[in-house]
Amino acid sequence: MVRNIQLPDGTHALRILTSYGFDIKRIRQNKMAVPAIFFTNLPRELTRMKNTAIKKELFFSTMLPPILKVNDIIRHNRKKLERIILSIARGERVSEADYYWLVRKLKYYKIKVRDVHDFTRRTGDILEQLLTRMNVIPPPLALAQAAQESGWGTSRFAQQGNALYGQWTWGDGCGMVPKRREKGKTHRMKCFGSIIEAVNSYMLNLNTQKAYSAFRQARRNFRDDQQIDVTPLIETLINYSQEGPEYIEKIKNIIRRNNLNDFQKARLKAS
Repeated sequence: MVRNIQLPDGTHALRILTSYGFDIKRIRQNKMAVPAIFFTNLPRELTRMKNTAIKKELFFSTMLPPILKVNDIIRHNRKKLERIILSIARGERVSEADYYWLVRKLKYYKIKVRDVHDFTRRTGDILEQLLTRMNVIPPPLALAQAAQESGWGTSRFAQQGNALYGQWTWGDGCGMVPKRREKGKTHRMKCFGSIIEAVNSYMLNLNTQKAYSAFRQARRNFRDDQQIDVTPLIETLINYSQEGPEYIEKIKNIIRRNNLNDFQKARLKAS
């Protein structure tokens, strides 16, 4: 759904962003929409930059468009789900196309439904579960976790495999073995073909895994037309890292010190 730009070593990503009219200061001030520019991989110059302020600007500018894009897709699907739920509540017939769309989304968001009879008997509960899981991740949180988990885009995993959110994998597919993995452990760092794939996987992880059910419940307290306060959501992420409470404080500090709440209202420019 997007056209990714590959960044070979030696490419000046900031120049590319500038050529698209990317102005992080005006975006923070909510004076312009975010240009829909998507990089396949993180800029290599992140590992060489000495100026911390410019380095952070480049990192946020790289990550913000894919975060907003995945949220836009979720938001679009959520509106469709709400329309279907309203139709069912009115006793209207659900079209075959909408029914199969629901089946795919239930599978994608890992909601167990045994059969048609089970769905008919628990329709309200099942659709409420789906609505709870099919929801956006606030940009300040997605940016802060990416910064923390990827070392501001400089880690080996982030640079070589777009492993931006520290997700582990044990199955088939792309995975990088940590150099300091404990003896007997078999996990690998999950890697991705593009940044937007990594963002999508991260959001699906928060929206489906049992460890983050408290996160999803905290998010339910906010209506679709409300701005989500990230603070109560962060408090629920105790299981995201082995650092526990210390990790939560790190995420809070990144958001506060870098004024990431400036991006709460950021929206992608229509492409």
